[in-house]
Amino acid sequence: MTRILRLSAIALLFAFALPGRGAAQPAPYRRYLTLSTAHFDVHVAAGLEREGRVAAAAAERAYEGLSRELVAPRGRIDLLVSDDADYSNGYATPYPTNRIVVFATPPIGARELRLNDDWLRVVVTHELTHIFHLDRTRGVWSALQSVFGRVPYLFPNAYAPSWLTEGLAVYYETRLTEGGRLRATDERALARSAAADHVFPRLDQLSRSAPGFPGGASVYAYGSLFIDYLARTRGDSSVPRFIEAESGQIIPLAINRAARQGFGISFEDAYAAFADSVNRTTVAAPPLPGWRELTTQGFVADAPRWVNDTTIAYTGTDGKESNAAWLVTLGGARTRLTRRASTEASVPLRDGALLYAQLEGVGTGEVRSDLYVDRGGETTRLTHGARYVTPDARADGAIVAVQLAAARSSLVLLTADGALVRTLRDAAPDETWSEPRWSPDGTQVAAIHRAHGGVFSLQVLDVGTGNVAVADRGRTLITSPSWAPDGRTILYVSDESGASALSYAVRDGAQWRHLAPPAAMSSASVYTPELSPRGDLVAAVALRGDGYHVGVAPAAPLLGRAFAELAAPQPAAVRADSQPLATGSYASYSPWRTLLPRYWVPVIETGVAKGDRYGALTSGQDAVGRHLYSAYAAVQGSGHYPVGAFGYRYAGLRRPFIDAGISQEWESIGFSSIQPADSRVELLRRTQDISLAATFARPRVRTYSAVTAGIGLERRSFDTNPLGALARIDTSLGHAYDFPRAFVGATWSNAQRPALSISPEDGIAVGFTARQRWRVTADHNSTTSLVGTAQGYKSLALPGFAHHVLALRVAGGFADDRAGTAFELGGTSGSVVDVGAGISVGEGRRTFGVRGYGVNVISGTRALAGSLEYRAPLILGGRGFGGLPVFFDRSSLTLFADAGTAACGAGQRYAGVCSPAPFIGRTIGSAGGELSISGAFLGVDDVVPVRLGIAFPFVGRDLFNVGERKPAVAELYAAFGLSF
Repeated sequence: MTRILRLSAIALLFAFALPGRGAAQPAPYRRYLTLSTAHFDVHVAAGLEREGRVAAAAAERAYEGLSRELVAPRGRIDLLVSDDADYSNGYATPYPTNRIVVFATPPIGARELRLNDDWLRVVVTHELTHIFHLDRTRGVWSALQSVFGRVPYLFPNAYAPSWLTEGLAVYYETRLTEGGRLRATDERALARSAAADHVFPRLDQLSRSAPGFPGGASVYAYGSLFIDYLARTRGDSSVPRFIEAESGQIIPLAINRAARQGFGISFEDAYAAFADSVNRTTVAAPPLPGWRELTTQGFVADAPRWVNDTTIAYTGTDGKESNAAWLVTLGGARTRLTRRASTEASVPLRDGALLYAQLEGVGTGEVRSDLYVDRGGETTRLTHGARYVTPDARADGAIVAVQLAAARSSLVLLTADGALVRTLRDAAPDETWSEPRWSPDGTQVAAIHRAHGGVFSLQVLDVGTGNVAVADRGRTLITSPSWAPDGRTILYVSDESGASALSYAVRDGAQWRHLAPPAAMSSASVYTPELSPRGDLVAAVALRGDGYHVGVAPAAPLLGRAFAELAAPQPAAVRADSQPLATGSYASYSPWRTLLPRYWVPVIETGVAKGDRYGALTSGQDAVGRHLYSAYAAVQGSGHYPVGAFGYRYAGLRRPFIDAGISQEWESIGFSSIQPADSRVELLRRTQDISLAATFARPRVRTYSAVTAGIGLERRSFDTNPLGALARIDTSLGHAYDFPRAFVGATWSNAQRPALSISPEDGIAVGFTARQRWRVTADHNSTTSLVGTAQGYKSLALPGFAHHVLALRVAGGFADDRAGTAFELGGTSGSVVDVGAGISVGEGRRTFGVRGYGVNVISGTRALAGSLEYRAPLILGGRGFGGLPVFFDRSSLTLFADAGTAACGAGQRYAGVCSPAPFIGRTIGSAGGELSISGAFLGVDDVVPVRLGIAFPFVGRDLFNVGERKPAVAELYAAFGLSF
């Protein structure tokens, strides 16, 4: 229990610090500086001081705007501005203190985020809305926090479904800035496409864990559109009124009560009216005249590029496969190429290779985008940590690409092998260049420019002279330029008509003029158009109810309109930087204010000597994640037998992480009789442990590896209940025994997890642990143990919403003849789930588990176990049940066979550690089946797999023919998570 509580305290902090966000974290080892304003402490790595001032000014402006409508949060707010990931994101948490992290990388690849007047202002406003919303507590919740502090489970608004929390944040990001997703067209396009295909989701289908398209993005899109609908139909004041009602209700999951108080209607009834309004106003129409789809399954598809007149390359996934590059012919035949870590375009090169950019980890906490070339399945990496995205290649191999930086992106020219030639356009703060495309003759580059303030333009740059011509400009989103074969026409996408629609510009002498799409073409959304080499077809991506599809349409109806409709030429843009900057001086970062414990959770548990323990646990982490700790202590009502644990991690080094721990535990190890009264005495063992370890991790987008090495010391001493009888039982127990140890472990994995998968697929995971343990006695005994595991997964392309999977696991262990402990064979393996207040359920991983047999039915110093499983998908749910806080994700069926054996050496020093004959050296085995149901049971966002199984012991069952150890003919069991 001590170990579980200690680990739970750490998990408690992690689980609530990053609810459902991406895995990237700011690198804690950087040198951080802090700028303090009226309400914020803004932390930035050295070199990001300007971005910190921009974020600080934006935060104070957003704080002022939100305070006019909502109750201000308590205490100061930590705002960390990071530039360690080459994608755009942010997250916020009210525990252990109010904290916000934003990634400064501008949203080049995130289309739904690109329409903004200032990226940092929009993302800070969004995340600060979370703080205003989640920090608000009233009534019994406020009273409980006054006693226990900022316990994560005592924030009533944190129980709200993510469609509500994210919907509110997108609503206010749009209301308080000049940008925001509700001003763009992408979220409305999702809703319109779903309505047109009659798959508009129900309210109980909106979840961050939703398996179908658009997955977790549904909570942002439908949530914000729904909140906006409520504000428009029920008045702007209804939103703050609802938040106040939500913040004080005793049962936080019953959000309809607060909805009626705030909006005067239940969420279910209001959502039905909202969905009806979208369905009634949506008219199904093809994205382009003569449109013909080439892909039959949706989900994700992006950036089609013509390889030749009949074949198109694109990137994406149907949810069943991992994201990859694909080829599709005009006849619809698809060929999967190589796996990809992004959906960026695959650019055909003259020799048949494909150029592309994708993300990769380059260090702990750092993810960068680089350039790669794929030649027939052989991948060559051209750059390392260069931050290049959206490349395009000229006929001679020269590359034009975008280089990311904090809150800006520039245009660069590279050689064919990725070496920098020169910067074509060096971006100013909050200025971005994106999606460059070479002209057919290789003398010009068309690219999208976004100036501070949210003005987009399509610009044509003469690479030789540096002259620029503007083909289109506006405060609507302009994206995805591509050239016609004649070099006089550029296709692109504009939101001017209210939807993402194809537009084009033509060269008129030295000028460019653009032709916007007519209203009749704006009823469906189209993206990334590309003319075929002959110029007769346009390939593009269209949004449907089940996702994005690649298709083609005749080019003549699109490009044959009269010149009389052409717009006037656009003047050159004036470069301006009008970002407000916070004043004040930076100071060196100090972790102490944010590191102090902010909560405590009471613990009541069964102790030794027929007593109960009473104690508390807490945990903490500083604002940049450099220091993390957990602490637990408890004592019995008698005042005797105290237990406790303290764990600490230091992440301030680039490599490794340093972990230290110290603990004390008491346990009962049996009873003994003593004279003269022949009374029974309980023998107790105290175990004190201290450890120090270093972990060298190598996280990558598609692989993970880590090595851990450490040392430790365990001390065992003994006592009795009642006290003072130890010498009368065994004089050898009157002093302590020390057991120093050293250990090393390693792990590596490359298994894949497609969006709709039921299991890891098409990869392996291997690991080992080695330990040397000494006993400090006169003869200085030592013992060595080794444990290794290997897991493999192979997908099978059989019918179902996901791949079927064959999974194999083998585990082996060896300890020498001087070992004082043994490996335990038997039991059901699973995972541990934190259910709150530091309490965990589930038995956790078992190295040598054999289902159908009890835990430790055989123990020995040599052990071998294996499992073979066939996993098949059953039902793809993706739905809740009315207004209940329950969500059914997906289900699967597993057929399995387990087997294992344990033995001991002939010269085993401590014979008692091994099972006696006839058990030792024998094999046990079982077979059976499991039904796995993945769902959330106190909400709709945090999905956990639950396995219900039946196992039939059939090998070695004759060993257990007497007593309580006899296994049943079949054993029913339940467990959390996958078995491996």
